[in-house]
Amino acid sequence: MKNSKGMEMAISTLILIVIGILVLVGIAYALLGGFKSFKEGTKPFVDTSTSSAIKNACGIACDNNDKLTFCCKEYDIDNGKIKCNDSRLEINCQLSCEDYNCNG
Repeated sequence: MKNSKGMEMAISTLILIVIGILVLVGIAYALLGGFKSFKEGTKPFVDTSTSSAIKNACGIACDNNDKLTFCCKEYDIDNGKIKCNDSRLEINCQLSCEDYNCNG
């Protein structure tokens, strides 16, 4: 009979070393900003949860003919301001904001 304990220890140690190196490479990639392009590419404007909630609120304002909310209320999306009548929200509404005065 051969003593195979030494060989088993070497293989398991080698597997743990390889896994450790892979984890370190992944951490270095994340710290150096490797996931920024992935994050930017997977978040289209209309698919964010914030924009979905704003789209729903604007749809309700349109259904209720609430020009104050639809034409004047500004929402923050991706460090910018947007109103309900913005075409990027893709809301089909017949309310016209052209003659509506938001100041009073």
